[in-house]
Amino acid sequence: MVPLTLSFFLCTGVFGRPAQMKFSFYSGEYGGSNGHYFDQSSNQLDGPITALKIGANDRYIFSIQVRYGDSWSNTEGSEVGSPSSTELFLGEGLVQVTGRFGSYVEYLAFRTNLGRLVAFGPSAGSGMTFDAEPLFPNSVLRYVSGRSGSLVNALGFHWDQDQFLEMGNQSSFSTHPPEITPT
Repeated sequence: MVPLTLSFFLCTGVFGRPAQMKFSFYSGEYGGSNGHYFDQSSNQLDGPITALKIGANDRYIFSIQVRYGDSWSNTEGSEVGSPSSTELFLGEGLVQVTGRFGSYVEYLAFRTNLGRLVAFGPSAGSGMTFDAEPLFPNSVLRYVSGRSGSLVNALGFHWDQDQFLEMGNQSSFSTHPPEITPT
């Protein structure tokens, strides 16, 4: 029996390269409890996050849409108005999200591994602030979840390692979140 078991392990490569561990991490949920729950976990199968479309007015984030690979997610929140969009460069990933919330998400700022900062919504407000980032190195935002109705009520951020970053491109984001000014 022992020789048979040893043969099985040798044939299946147990003594070869170890299985890659996953380093998933969740930050959130930041915001209110109203609205319907959404989860974009299945969208990450289309590829990494490559662009964001976020609608904001002078008080709130009213919509969020994320492009995974070449495919856009559903719009969460209201489809009224003109959202602002930003595209990520090849090899660029989102490594930090800061923001402010009350009953709704009021402000969002995304920092990339290349040090770029993209902000949406009013930088001043009365809500609570948050700073979401991965727990493990070489990790990026893989997908979002949360609650939405006529506005974006709440957001959660799901992080995991990124293959491109594992090949040597270390995150270069600041450990200091952008300044958020309460009114």
